[in-house]
This record gives sequence, C-alpha cells and structure tokens, in this order.
Amino acid sequence: MGIWNSTLVYVGARTLLAGAMIALLLRRRVGAFYAGGQVVSDLACAAFLLAYVNPAIRDDIGVLVIPLVLFVLYWETMRFFENRQAAAMREDEDSWIDTSLRVYGMLWTWGFVLPAILSGAFLMFDLMAPNEWPFPNPKAPLTCTPQQLRFGGELTLDLRVPHGTPTGRLHSRRSRGCAHPYGVRPFANVAHLTLATDTLTHVFADSGVYAVTISTEGELSASLMCRVRYGT
Repeated sequence: MGIWNSTLVYVGARTLLAGAMIALLLRRRVGAFYAGGQVVSDLACAAFLLAYVNPAIRDDIGVLVIPLVLFVLYWETMRFFENRQAAAMREDEDSWIDTSLRVYGMLWTWGFVLPAILSGAFLMFDLMAPNEWPFPNPKAPLTCTPQQLRFGGELTLDLRVPHGTPTGRLHSRRSRGCAHPYGVRPFANVAHLTLATDTLTHVFADSGVYAVTISTEGELSASLMCRVRYGT
C-alpha cells in the first residue's frame, strides 16, 4: 500500500472518530459554536495530512495553511486544558467511563492531532523555503496539461519554483526525432505558463507527440521535460 493510500485510510479513520466525537458534543448540547469549531479543526487537520503527501492539494491550500494551523493550535490547546481542568474539579471518584475517556483523549491527541499539526507546520515551512523539505511525493519539476492538446486549445506548464532558469527558454520538438521550428520565449521565475496553440502554429505544426522542455540551452533536459499529444 502506497503512502497516499495509507494516508487516505488514516484520514478516513480519523474522520470517523471525529464524526463520533462531534455527534457526542451535539448530544451534550454544547452549542453550535463549540461544535462548529471542532468541525473546522478536524477538517483542517485532515487537509494538512492529505496535503503532506499530495502536491496538488498543497498548491490548493497555499497560504491558507497559516491561519488554519494557528486556529487548530488554539482550538486543540484550549480543549486539552479544559478537559484537564474539568477532571481536576471533579470531586467524586473516576468511573471506568471517565478513565476510558481520558485514555481515549490522550490517544486522540498523540495519534491524530499532533501528526496533523506537524504536517501543517511542514507545509508552512515549505511556503517560506520552497522545495527544502523532502515531502514523500514531491511536485514534478515540469508538468503539461492537458495531455491531449488540439488546435485552438491552451497548454499550461506548471513548474516547481524555483526552477533554476530565470532567463530560460521554451523549446518544443517532436518525440520521433524530427525537430520542428520552435518558439523561444524568455521568462522569469514563474510557476505557471499558459500557451495558446493558435498563436504558436510554427511550433505545433504537425500532429504527434511533442516533448516540451525548459532550459537555458536548446538540448532536452529529462528533469524539466513533459510530453503532450497534439492533434488537429
């Protein structure tokens, strides 16, 4: 089982337990604000865990991870101290239910809350120092979408920033070894580049599979290359 599937199972189990906890809170009539805060915290934790192993989700969350991590830290810390205070103020002897709930709370904190907060912290670190933390599924240096391209469509290049070619050029050639005239376009340190095929007829001249690369020279670089099938 890959790390993505394992994370899905882990997040699924966490979501089920969180749903049971929220249902218990609603049954105790703690109020919509309290229950809503717990829902936001649990959803944010699930998002942190999934984003840690999926580069597309990391891009979707972006800078939103910062307020979400701060909220989860505040919310879960307050819940932890409230539970400790409630247990200390209880005068009667703990029943087996109270003991079980206390053990469950500790397991929940260490097994489901802290890993999510750590994942969120690494996401924040990636915002400040891109590509410095070795995520299990790093973003590809260069990806092309869509994979099937037609005349009049747009080709989007997604680059991992920084891609090391601040004065680079765009090259395109047929994968069968027949080089086509290709467009040269200088660009800065950008993450997304969109090209319209109807303005690059000298590049996409024939149907077939094209290899697109970003580099400072004309040669292909396997680390900064993607392929797209073009058909009129």
